[in-house]
Amino acid sequence: MIQRFLESLGGEYPLGEPMTDDLCEFKAAGMRFRVRAYTASGLGHVSVMSAAGMLGLMRMDSLIVNPLDLDAPLLSCDRIRAMGRDILVMEMYDTMLGDSFRTAEIRQAMEKYAELPDGEPKSYWYDDLIVPPSVSKKGARKTSAAFDGLMGDYFDAYRAALRSASACDPAEKARRASVYSEGLLAHGGPATDPVKKAIGEEKTARLFRELLFGVSPD
Repeated sequence: MIQRFLESLGGEYPLGEPMTDDLCEFKAAGMRFRVRAYTASGLGHVSVMSAAGMLGLMRMDSLIVNPLDLDAPLLSCDRIRAMGRDILVMEMYDTMLGDSFRTAEIRQAMEKYAELPDGEPKSYWYDDLIVPPSVSKKGARKTSAAFDGLMGDYFDAYRAALRSASACDPAEKARRASVYSEGLLAHGGPATDPVKKAIGEEKTARLFRELLFGVSPD
């Protein structure tokens, strides 16, 4: 799914060559991580982080779309499969400068998936930044095909909404977007904490700022 998302994005916003860095591959929490990061022409920064357990019992795939050239929210997609469980989380975060981004198509795309099992409700420091609608689902192998459908429809609706979003100043947008990425470094989170423990705060900061989100605290 993530590769299909990259290809569809690249068709509209050409992706540059993958960034090279020694943090493109590392180990944390018993998993091997691989990171790919791109500049997307006319859009901003796009990254993919995949992780697999050493014994092959767990896999995680994440996609981050950080629109720095368009006044649209940051999108984070996470899919985790482990021990027969399937977890899907898709959230948009308010990095916007104006109000040109429309969510109606995304809401419509989610309607037919309302009966899918929800994930466990949890509270995080960034809850006030979440732009509805978001997805938090937890199922098993029997729900995986439906989760694929929801994931694809949500992403396609987000991509459609990007087309009508206004262009914006990349530097100003990057400053706004850094509120979320810097907040993760400062306050932590379920994915941030084990990485920080494994590779240290300095490397984690570089991983987030340069590869995953493409913004700096400046």
